[in-house]
Amino acid sequence: MPCTVHLLFPTDLPTCTRILSRAFVHTSPIIDALFPHHDTPAGQAEAVTSFTKSLSTNPTAHFLKAVDDNTGAILGWGEWLVMDQGLYVEEKADDSKWESEAEREWAGVLWAPLGAVRAQAAERAGGRFLLLNLLCVDPEYQRSGAGTALMRWGTKIADERGVEAILEATPAGRHLYEQNGFEVVEQMKWEISEKFAGRSTPQLYFMRRPAKKAAA
Repeated sequence: MPCTVHLLFPTDLPTCTRILSRAFVHTSPIIDALFPHHDTPAGQAEAVTSFTKSLSTNPTAHFLKAVDDNTGAILGWGEWLVMDQGLYVEEKADDSKWESEAEREWAGVLWAPLGAVRAQAAERAGGRFLLLNLLCVDPEYQRSGAGTALMRWGTKIADERGVEAILEATPAGRHLYEQNGFEVVEQMKWEISEKFAGRSTPQLYFMRRPAKKAAA
């Protein structure tokens, strides 16, 4: 299916948030924790608010959509972070989106290993690298080429800049990333306290695509 990658507009975010919910359903503990009730109108509205804030305030963030060339439908979308001076620290999330202190704390527990591995990568790369923060394709359009198109937008930029790219992959997404030059560095682990015993933790692989010589 022919598709083209475009910059995403704020008006696209409600559609993109619905795609996020359909793509992950409730199979991703970290998506469920960071975007509570993302399968409900209220939860999606909250997610749109969060993404809108990032889109308007984070100078490193590039929100992209893969669009069907024939119909104009959004097939999938993603967020690449293009770093020159290390990780950009966004403002603290609004605590009101979590229904309890325990749920807010749980989101922090799941996020902590991601933040740590990203900070290590930023230090290793001297602050210049690309990070795929999010990529999702509408289940209706799986294998349409949308995921590859969104992926290659970032790898092209990385190659032009001569920097590495990093991401965290689910088992379902790992093959796509390996096809685009990413290598598994480690399978991530979560240390869970007794307070959260029995909760599901993410299954994610930290992956890295080595830097290539910058284009002349």
